[in-house]
Amino acid sequence: MADYQAHINQANKNLTVLSGINATVNESWDWQVTCAYYVAVHLMNSHIAKTANLHYKTHEKVKIALYSETSTCKIPDSIYVAYVRLENLSRRARYLCHDKPTTPVDENAAFLTYDVHLKKAIHQLDTILEHFKSVYQLVFKITPMRDINIVNGELKNFIDSTAK
Repeated sequence: MADYQAHINQANKNLTVLSGINATVNESWDWQVTCAYYVAVHLMNSHIAKTANLHYKTHEKVKIALYSETSTCKIPDSIYVAYVRLENLSRRARYLCHDKPTTPVDENAAFLTYDVHLKKAIHQLDTILEHFKSVYQLVFKITPMRDINIVNGELKNFIDSTAK
């Protein structure tokens, strides 16, 4: 199984891919949200590998390790909430379902992913990146993004690549 550093390397690679998709593939919000989620997945797995030398194969087991009161891998509630929100946005992008699983909806409805969802995903990922930077003294390159109206200074790890 991958170790701490392998997960960090993959998270960085996914950030680069996210920026590349954003720069070159118009309106690919679904892929960008999914890529943002997998940055977070690797950060969470790096944390679990580092703190407990554990390696989980399912998203559910990762979430249990991150949130269980007795877990040595427990993360702060605010970071866990950001992760779950990002996961839900990714599920929406991948399966066209609502990003709030408890919301009653028409079973035949398709929920597409738009720039507003990408902006929400980037906000959640920024929160997660900041947490891991402080806990593990990590450095992440600032990721340029376009078409989601980031006010420069609003986020710590992302900038609007179209700002003048």
